[in-house]
Amino acid sequence: MRLEEQSAIIRESVPAGYADLFLAVTTLGGTTVPMILLAVLFWLSSANRRRVALAVSYAFVGVSFLIALKALIGLPRPPEEVFLVPLEADAYGFPSGHAFAAVVVYGGLAVAFDRVRDWRALLAVGTITILVSVSRVVLGVHYVGDVIAGTLLGIVFLAALTRLVGDDPQRGFAIAIGLSIPALVVTGVSTDAILGFGGAVGGWIATRWLERLPPLRSPLEGAILVGVAGGIVAAGRSVESTVESFEPALAALYAILVAVIFLAPIAVGRLPLPGSAVDDGRQST
Repeated sequence: MRLEEQSAIIRESVPAGYADLFLAVTTLGGTTVPMILLAVLFWLSSANRRRVALAVSYAFVGVSFLIALKALIGLPRPPEEVFLVPLEADAYGFPSGHAFAAVVVYGGLAVAFDRVRDWRALLAVGTITILVSVSRVVLGVHYVGDVIAGTLLGIVFLAALTRLVGDDPQRGFAIAIGLSIPALVVTGVSTDAILGFGGAVGGWIATRWLERLPPLRSPLEGAILVGVAGGIVAAGRSVESTVESFEPALAALYAILVAVIFLAPIAVGRLPLPGSAVDDGRQST
C-alpha cells in the first residue's frame, strides 16, 4: 500500500549531494514558508485581503485535521537510516502532511481567487505539489504511497472545505478551532496541535476587523508593513523555545502572531508617510 520498493528506487536514484536542493523544495509544504508567503501576500494585496485570509483559514483547518488523522492512523515513517538528512518531524508517516499542505495552501489560493478553471493556476499548484511530494520521498521521510494519499486527501478535503466555509474566513477559523480540540487530545497536546489551536483563535478574532483594514497608500507603506509586521512575527517565533514547555503561553503566542498578521495594516496605516493624507493633514496644521 505504501509502495516501499518504488520509494527505494527513487531515493537511490538521487545522489546525496542534492540533499540541500530537495530540503529547500520540501519547505514549500511545511509550516513556515507557506505562512510567510500568505502573510506577505495579505499585506501587499489590499484589494484581496479577504481572499488571502480565506486561504489562511483553509491552512489552519488543514493543520488540525491532518495531524489528528496521522496520529489516529499511527503508521510510522520509513526507518531513520534512509533519511537523506536529519529532520525534526513527528513519528507518523501516513498520509504525507507536506503533500496535503501543498494542495490545501496553494490550491486554497486558487479557490479563494476563483482560479480553479485557469489551467495556469492548476498547473502551478500541481507542479508545487509534485515537487514537494518527490522531495519527501527523496529525503526518505515518506513512502510514495504516503505522498499519493496526502495529495488525494488534500484534493477531497479542499473541495469539501470550500463548501463548508464559503467565502467567510471567520467561519473557516471557527471550524479550525473546532477541529483543533480533538487534535490536541489525540496528539497529547503536541506543538503542531497547539499551533493549530492558537493560530485559529487568533485568526477568528482578528478577521472580525477585515473590512476595517485600510488600503495600502503606496509601495513604501507596503515595504514598511512587510518589514515591521514581519519583524514582529519573526521576533515572536524566536521566543517559541522559551515558552514551549508551558502550553497556554505557547497557544497565546501563536494567537498573537496570527492576529498581528491580520491587524498590522491598521497600525501601519496610521503612520504619516510622504504624500499620504495623514502626512498632508499634519503638515497643514
